[in-house]
Amino acid sequence: MMKQATRRPPAKKRHTPHPSKKSIPETDSPASLVRHVGKSLLLTAAIALALALVSSLAAYFSPDPDSLTRPLGIVCAALTAFFGGLIAIRIHKRSALLCGMLNGSAMMLLMILASLFFRPYASAYTSWLSCLLHVGFLLLSIAGSFVGMKKR
Repeated sequence: MMKQATRRPPAKKRHTPHPSKKSIPETDSPASLVRHVGKSLLLTAAIALALALVSSLAAYFSPDPDSLTRPLGIVCAALTAFFGGLIAIRIHKRSALLCGMLNGSAMMLLMILASLFFRPYASAYTSWLSCLLHVGFLLLSIAGSFVGMKKR
């Protein structure tokens, strides 16, 4: 007896992309940079609020909250800058230095504006120390973006 020939289903065609629609690397257009900086700045602000809540609770439940206010504020701002750089590189996925500088500069600008509007409540640091802190926060943001960059 002869075996009956079994029919195979037709082979699936492979999808080949259109030659003009090849993967074009995305450029760093100003619009995409502004969008990415905005996203990272919003997430950085959310982290800042969470860290401020945690540090205020830690100061509230300590026996002497006034002695912890400044150190906790500096630690909170430093961690915010570091995590802001980490978030910026994860969102933008391009240059770590650019991401860290943009996010750190935007955060520094917001901190300076806040200190101008709330001058009576601003810290009692000298102007030199305040400048050093702002530059330090910018450097921490750059360091966070280099830490957050995926290793290849």
